Amino acid sequence: MKLAVLGATGQTGQHLVSLALGQGHSVTAVVRNPDKLQQKHDNLSVVKASIFSAEELTEAFRGHDAVLSALGFSRSDNPVTGYTESMKAAVAAMRASGVKRLVVMTSFYTDIVSGSNGGFLVNWILIPLIKRVLMNMREMEQYLESEAGDLDWTVVRPGGLSNRTLLDQTPVQEEGGMFVSEPGVAMSIPRANVANFMLSQLQDSPYIRKTVAIAMKS
Repeated sequence: MKLAVLGATGQTGQHLVSLALGQGHSVTAVVRNPDKLQQKHDNLSVVKASIFSAEELTEAFRGHDAVLSALGFSRSDNPVTGYTESMKAAVAAMRASGVKRLVVMTSFYTDIVSGSNGGFLVNWILIPLIKRVLMNMREMEQYLESEAGDLDWTVVRPGGLSNRTLLDQTPVQEEGGMFVSEPGVAMSIPRANVANFMLSQLQDSPYIRKTVAIAMKS
């Protein structure tokens, strides 16, 4: 498949690019600063575009089979809007370029009330620290749910992201979950496993126009 990757210079995005290439896909990394992408491959193209410009993204997406987004935005004392603004541009660009498939990464606890089940660390330290990020992630999810019914989107919600190497196991999955409630799962997941799961959704995914929380077994 021919894939366009947003957030390709980020830590999870780099795994998306390398794993996709390793699986035989052709990849276009859509980036703001091409100099930040160090990977080289015959099947890798790099396109400079603003993630907030539907016009620029339309040209970047044209001729592709799917868009994958591992975009991340930093926590702030001010409202975070990057997730919704970039997704609105991406959706408009997908419509204009005729691309239907979208796989996007958010996080556990995008509904911050759900963090009350996560214990002291999650409820009183983690969520207050990244509350505005989670809120904007949830706004993005709600935008897809209400406004993007014409696209085949999947939202993947992992827990805490780690830089461990790829684990040889399939993540535990919970459709519609704000977290994985099954006992015995780890609170963190390797970025490589998140990227690998996102790529797996390009073939016969049961989560079309759905959200899914994922975690690894402890």
